[in-house]
Amino acid sequence: MKKSQQIIGLPIISISDGNEVGKVKNIIINSEKGTIDYFVVDSGIQALSTRVIPTTNVLGIGEYAMTILNPEAISDISKIPAAIDLLQKNITVKETKVLTKKGSLIGETGDIFIDVDNGCLIVGIEYIADITQKKVRIIPRSSVITYGKSLLVVEDDVHDKLCDDPSSLAERIGLDFSASTADVAGYTEGSQTGLEEEYISNDFWQEPQKQVTEESAYTISGGAQQEAEKTETRSSAAELFEERQRQYLRGRKATRLITDNIGNTIINAGETITDEIIDRAKQSGKLVELVMNNEA
Repeated sequence: MKKSQQIIGLPIISISDGNEVGKVKNIIINSEKGTIDYFVVDSGIQALSTRVIPTTNVLGIGEYAMTILNPEAISDISKIPAAIDLLQKNITVKETKVLTKKGSLIGETGDIFIDVDNGCLIVGIEYIADITQKKVRIIPRSSVITYGKSLLVVEDDVHDKLCDDPSSLAERIGLDFSASTADVAGYTEGSQTGLEEEYISNDFWQEPQKQVTEESAYTISGGAQQEAEKTETRSSAAELFEERQRQYLRGRKATRLITDNIGNTIINAGETITDEIIDRAKQSGKLVELVMNNEA
């Protein structure tokens, strides 16, 4: 699990040739699914059109880089109508106002938490009730009704569902983030550094309450249908993501020794990568390292 600020700015590495092909400039959110569907690419040169990477073309998102198979994984957004539509909706989730189902403005959002191993689901949103707060809390995905352009609409009982740290968020929504806990290590009362000054300067608390309209919010259907769609999206995206990695790695050879966090060998340099080795690397949180260190 990663916060969006940990992804934006990452180098994008093409593992077919080992070259950096750009950096992650921004994310494009699908408000209906509550997922990151595309990553905007900053290639360092002025282009006539925005270039994006579909989430399904991403092999891995690690601490130091995002990996893709080759530069062909990057597309011109003008060729992807769905991406253009999402970009025009301009759903940011970050730094928007939080509105309850009954119409009460209760605070503002900070960064978002993304499960990079399961279809880039938005699994939680930082929540700041007011500028005197000592600790930023987290709204779980299950409490979100609408990801809108200027509003995040939540259930009325959201305060009873708030989480205090990413670990409790993972337990609350039933996902396993054990392999990526280090990505959000140190999330403490001081994690909102720099936020307080920002909220002091805005005029949020002087604004009247607003009604949610079709223009300001895109409503997600609720109940059993919503839960079924969440499950289907998570499982299908995760399966596709993993199968792409396996297809690429299977039969290639490691170029260096890769060990787990306590020194046990996962694969030696020169050994052929098998499904068993891929499974061991995944369980140890070393899959991206394996993806970055192999040859045909």
